[in-house]
Amino acid sequence: MSERTVGVVGCGVISEAHLAAWARTPGFRVRGVIDTNREQAQKRASQFDVPTVFEQLDDLLAECDIIDVCTPPQSHARIAQAAIERGRHLVMEKPMVTDVGDWDRIDAQARAKGSKIAVIHNLKFLQSVQTAKRWVEEGRIGEVLRIQREFLTHASSDRMLVGEGHWSHSLPGGRWFETLPHELYLTHWLVGALELSSVTAICTPSAPFGARADEVSISMRGDRAIGTIHFSANCRENRRMFLLQGTEGRISVDILSDMATLSRTSDSKLRRVIGRPIAEATRVLATSAADRGRYVARRLRKQSAHVEIIQSLGRHLRGEGAEPTPLAEIDYVVRNCDRIGRAIDQQIAEHQQRA
Repeated sequence: MSERTVGVVGCGVISEAHLAAWARTPGFRVRGVIDTNREQAQKRASQFDVPTVFEQLDDLLAECDIIDVCTPPQSHARIAQAAIERGRHLVMEKPMVTDVGDWDRIDAQARAKGSKIAVIHNLKFLQSVQTAKRWVEEGRIGEVLRIQREFLTHASSDRMLVGEGHWSHSLPGGRWFETLPHELYLTHWLVGALELSSVTAICTPSAPFGARADEVSISMRGDRAIGTIHFSANCRENRRMFLLQGTEGRISVDILSDMATLSRTSDSKLRRVIGRPIAEATRVLATSAADRGRYVARRLRKQSAHVEIIQSLGRHLRGEGAEPTPLAEIDYVVRNCDRIGRAIDQQIAEHQQRA
């Protein structure tokens, strides 16, 4: 099979992960890059031996089979529609779009043209999340009853909350709209398409500009399971976790350390005497060495989640595997991001009116 060419649009921070992933994906070669900042584009081209820095988007679209979009999401719809019009396949950073109407047009256009779309839902490809998915499918925790996600951050450690100039600040819901796709596609993949039930946002005096609703709680519900998401811009703990509670146990996943733990400890008088947290911690310590060994090995091989998802897309385009982000998953994320982001903005506006 002939080599396929890739054009990368946008050469900011995240483009480095994309270019590194394409360099490790057999059968694909980055033909060129483009950025409004030509100096930054030249830097990335030199870093990854990319032959061409394009001046015009149309020229890149003309010469590349796959368009990888790493620009802020406000520009995604325009770039996506231009790429699909030429019959190109798309890789796009999340959030895919900032308005659900743009997604409707892109979806219809892609189906008509036969273009494939992959959104970087990269957390699905973390070792810990893959392990959690396998445990769920094996029935290790019984029937899943709840997925609970915590995204706790602070301006002291979150580059998107510093100052007033980051592009995420102008999204619906601000900073939270940028990370919300992660919460939604993990829910969809692990539990199913839960329906949005409520969005509660409060604006405290310490709210940073990028998260004017600095405490947000989201509830979702299905026939047999519920989901909750907590966003906070006030926690120096810098916590990224989710918990899957089942009828027979629970799975905890620490995103930042890429570690999953399984708890199936039953109740007993002895465990109450020892202390259930101590009993569970002892079991985790006993089984964590192999997990940490795999984690270190993946880091040494530079086998990141971005590498995994782009390689998965490569296999799919070669006819060797399923889509890494099916359209139903993308649609679920886009529509719920739109609803939640606008609900947060409405509550910010109501708060400002009362102030």
